[in-house]
Amino acid sequence: MAKSTQTYPYKITDSILYNLTDEYELSISEYFILYSFFVTYSCCGKQSGKKRTFKEYGWDKFARLNFGKIEADKTIYLKDNLNEIINLDDRTHFIFTTDNDDVRQCFQQINLCDGQLSDIHTERAVITRTSESSRYLKLFYRIRDGFAHGKFVLKLNDDNEKMIIIQDDDGHNVTGRIVIKLNTLIEMIKIIDKNNLLKWREIYGQANQ
Repeated sequence: MAKSTQTYPYKITDSILYNLTDEYELSISEYFILYSFFVTYSCCGKQSGKKRTFKEYGWDKFARLNFGKIEADKTIYLKDNLNEIINLDDRTHFIFTTDNDDVRQCFQQINLCDGQLSDIHTERAVITRTSESSRYLKLFYRIRDGFAHGKFVLKLNDDNEKMIIIQDDDGHNVTGRIVIKLNTLIEMIKIIDKNNLLKWREIYGQANQ
């Protein structure tokens, strides 16, 4: 059996966060929504004793993120809604590695190499293996780690959009690198939380979606 290439040694000076400082602050509402969803009530595995499921957020069994085509009864699928915000099936920007992938090459492929990033405009990510079965949950898993451990930086891109740069590591290996818009995360939470458990409608003053 070939040796797994699912390791990428962590060096603080090689981090995409190294020597970066925040260029904006999260509002109280943004902080509350992000940490409530991704950290306190994480949907992933055993990351939180207060875990919430898609069913609790208002989605029935059809919320499965890996599914076939929409049926004739027009069932609304969660993945279809999320894909309107960000399409994780686009491997030119989002790589979810397997045993056969070389993590270094994956970083190189989508411009997430060591050190300060030249592009903080394009949303993209490399996510190494997790216990989750769907790409969205794999992404959420790594976002949770970044927020919980403070391994993220808030940057403004050339269009003055609020971006979040995340590097997840276990102290030995880099396990994920993510560049994503703050608004993308907020909009995904709004879509998932149909039952308004996080009270985002009161915060953002929006009608039911």
